[in-house]
Amino acid sequence: MLKKKKIPWIITKSLGLSLLAFLMLFSILSFQASSSPPRQAQQEKVTVTAVEVPVRVLLKGEVIRGLAKEDFEVFENGVKQEITQFKIVSRKISSAGRAVLPQEKPKPSKRLFLLIFNIFDYNEAIGEAINYFFKEVFQPGDQFIILVEGKVLNIERGKNLETLIANLKKSLKKFKQISTFSTIQRYQELKNEADILLRNLRGLGGAIASIYPYMVQFLDNYRRVWTSYRNQFLVTNLALYQSLVDRIKFIKAEKWAICFQQREIFPRIKSASSLEIEIENWVGTQIESQAQVQARLVQAKYQELQRSFDFSGNISTNALSDLFIGAGITYHLILLKSARTLLGQDYELKEISQDYENSLKAISRATGGYLGFSNQAAQALQEAALTEDYHYLLVYSPKESSPQKKSEITVKVNRAGVDIFHMKHFKPAGPPPVTITNFKVKRKTISFSLRNYQMTQINDKRTGLADVKITIFDEESNKVFEEAKTLDLVKEETNISLNFNHMKSGKYFIVITAFDRVANKTDLYSELIEL
Repeated sequence: MLKKKKIPWIITKSLGLSLLAFLMLFSILSFQASSSPPRQAQQEKVTVTAVEVPVRVLLKGEVIRGLAKEDFEVFENGVKQEITQFKIVSRKISSAGRAVLPQEKPKPSKRLFLLIFNIFDYNEAIGEAINYFFKEVFQPGDQFIILVEGKVLNIERGKNLETLIANLKKSLKKFKQISTFSTIQRYQELKNEADILLRNLRGLGGAIASIYPYMVQFLDNYRRVWTSYRNQFLVTNLALYQSLVDRIKFIKAEKWAICFQQREIFPRIKSASSLEIEIENWVGTQIESQAQVQARLVQAKYQELQRSFDFSGNISTNALSDLFIGAGITYHLILLKSARTLLGQDYELKEISQDYENSLKAISRATGGYLGFSNQAAQALQEAALTEDYHYLLVYSPKESSPQKKSEITVKVNRAGVDIFHMKHFKPAGPPPVTITNFKVKRKTISFSLRNYQMTQINDKRTGLADVKITIFDEESNKVFEEAKTLDLVKEETNISLNFNHMKSGKYFIVITAFDRVANKTDLYSELIEL
């Protein structure tokens, strides 16, 4: 493992294309997002000229086609709006067998793909799906964003398609290796702890004063590790999706999300396993009053642990659906099984709960997307590409709407018994959020820029404030560098560079986080690099 070392950050502020002739070196400052008092951001005036509302209408799960403008009513904050434009939209990722509607022009559309990998481990099925996407779906001019565990994964595009595919696979494997390293390590520690506890419960662990504290410690550790896993891999990062939608919402392109979701979750103690039987035997054989109190506490902790695996409500279904619909994103969901196996007869992998899975399905249904259950991820992706998203686009100009106010939208359809899916909230777009851009690696120097941070007036001077953190992992997933600084931003763009001459040559994984304190917005950049 390489020795961690503080590195001087070279900060250059720039305005447009001109560079100011000064460099500023400063000492490291650790930060917390809430450690400084909030600063008042300047209010941006936004003029709303039109609101687009995608609407999907289903009857018993089937799309209703051929509705007219007169079949719809739109209300903003309870006030009926005049529909100024009306359009029927029929689209697929694949053009094969696609019927062109009369009002459409038969020309290729610009497309933006959001590829979401909600997977614990990388396997060949994922690799085959990546091959299919870039060889059969992806076209010149298309854009894509990679999301893994609520983080945007950046990759080197390369000179050709094969290089792009190889770089994505390599980066995804490395990211998963780093992200799962601590979880696997903690699980192994838990397994070893459980083995010791089991021997003690069977009277094979030598003389011990009381088993009770070991049982409490084991159950508490188990709950802690499971909670960490759940938060890392299963809980929705709504703020990330909001930030992402803020960045891509007004890109003029067809937008598609393809989510690969593994169904298995963290190992849980198997019902009627040796470990569970011994715990229940111990609980049921305590006679003394104090021992019975301890037994009830152990039983309560064990039941609480088991119940925690059946969690629900950790996906903000309505909020995510609203974000995707408002941004014009169709969400395709591919559920697949993990290829993982467990070493230990006392544990089993349980699939995600039905409520959790239903939340994902609801997002797909509301956005006109595909839902598939298959370990053949490439085949499921092919089916998703042929799935039609048929919906209606209503456009209106708001009446009595404040540009700073979030509006509630209601759509009514002149059909009985139908399910209506539409954007329920609208807020005019503000300034773009802070962005990490122009990332480069040259020899053993990395450089990048910060843009789009908000600035406010303080003591007759416009300034911004951002927390920037850089973390680097080596090929063995060891953290070899981590520093954080709080930057005063006095120009519209800030350029940052760091030199790593002390580090040996090789491949590393870098994660950069920038938090704009004025706007309360975050951007994250991660990439596999070579120094």
